[in-house]
Amino acid sequence: MSDRFEISAHEAEVVRLFLIDLPEEAQRREFLEDAEGDWPPIVTLNATSVSAPFTRMDRRYMEVVNPRDLDELGLSGLLIEGYGIAEEEVAPLRSHLDSIQERVLIVGSRAFSGQAVTVEPRAPLRWIATLRQESPRSTMEQLHVATAQGQASAGGTAEPVKPALPMVLKVTLVLMVLAAIIAIVLGFSGAGK
Repeated sequence: MSDRFEISAHEAEVVRLFLIDLPEEAQRREFLEDAEGDWPPIVTLNATSVSAPFTRMDRRYMEVVNPRDLDELGLSGLLIEGYGIAEEEVAPLRSHLDSIQERVLIVGSRAFSGQAVTVEPRAPLRWIATLRQESPRSTMEQLHVATAQGQASAGGTAEPVKPALPMVLKVTLVLMVLAAIIAIVLGFSGAGK
């Protein structure tokens, strides 16, 4: 039985992990090799849109990871530190994730290019987990800087701010005015002779 995922057009901050379940290194290399046409991991994800076959996956949001290369960080650490998955979400899966020795395909929501898609992965991909990335935290602290203070007026329109002339432009204008004055003075003094 294969896993089936309905991905909405507005899905965001979701990461899916798939084990690349091939017994030999040569088979894994061949599976991951860039060949003419479609990349095998995209083909085996078997993504289809409602209206037509789906072929526009964005590989920038797909990564193949070899857990053996992660040293003490482990796959769980990579998900927390590298993908922004909450530690509480990874905790129940930590022992399973860190025991994986084969390559894993990590697919972020953005890989589906904002399209409503059904994903039905086939062998050699085997679904491991679907995890949610933490939303960036915004703080609503008051800024204690003089430039952050001020008042907004309820009515009327604000007067546009005129940019200040850079110092170099000001100096150039002053020198041009001085040169013009000197030329005029020299012109008058030469005319009297």
